[in-house]
Amino acid sequence: MEIKELKSFCIVAKLGSFSKASQMLAMGQSAVTKQVKRLEVELGEELVERGSRPIRLTPAGANLFRIALPLVEGVEDLTHRAAPSAMEPPVTVAVPHGFIGHVLLEAVREMRQLAPSRKIRIRSGTKDEAFYLVQSGAVDFAIAPDPGRSAPFKFTPLFPSERILITPADHTFVQQPPSSLEEIARHPLVLLRFQTETRALLETEFRRLGVPYEIAIELDSMDLLERYVELGLGVAIGLRGALTTEQNLRVGIVSLARFLPAETVGVVQSRSIALSPGAHDLVKVLEQLGLAYCRSHAF
Repeated sequence: MEIKELKSFCIVAKLGSFSKASQMLAMGQSAVTKQVKRLEVELGEELVERGSRPIRLTPAGANLFRIALPLVEGVEDLTHRAAPSAMEPPVTVAVPHGFIGHVLLEAVREMRQLAPSRKIRIRSGTKDEAFYLVQSGAVDFAIAPDPGRSAPFKFTPLFPSERILITPADHTFVQQPPSSLEEIARHPLVLLRFQTETRALLETEFRRLGVPYEIAIELDSMDLLERYVELGLGVAIGLRGALTTEQNLRVGIVSLARFLPAETVGVVQSRSIALSPGAHDLVKVLEQLGLAYCRSHAF
């Protein structure tokens, strides 16, 4: 008695038809009939009433179906779980706070479309935490600023990302950009709670200039930050590449390239740890999207 024979029998029993079972199994009808017949010969019992339409099970067939169905379904589940795609570990990416932008979202969506069974994990932290996760092998790679000439890391640039002022859509800065950081400091600020590179640069410049400023609201994500700005609760500073969408018509975007330096965002990976096949595929998708991003922004 083989599992393929039990599977054919169970499909016939569920569908009540040899022809429908053969279609589901992608086999010829005669092959399905022979498999069920072999079971009957081996057990010495008729399992189906062949003269009825739909096919009905004999008492022996009903008893076998009750016993065999959980076995067949269990083997099917085991086969699925043991498949290479199911055994492949998830792709894990570290991203500093304030860097989870639409390019990464698009890359994950494209990867899921190409390989629906592939799992992806995103871990966020400070920039130093993200680099530590890469160096320790806890993640496959990070999407982060260039770490510089740091020996443990290999850096693949994706796109430059300027720092921007995010305002309500009808804010005066949209029509008349600020002429100095002092002008921005007069408005309540909505910033990420974590000490991001952008926040550190901004506060350092404010202190250097000796201007007072108010951090009205601190939040944990760029998505929330954009929403609070939409409500008119303040203005925010962030990286253009970290925006959750470039088409948010409810906020205004003003370049701060005159006042704060841009960052080059890219893939940071360990020089000593090879990428898994899944991570390598995700990096390729990110590179393609990064190139498209550069072209669309004329970088």
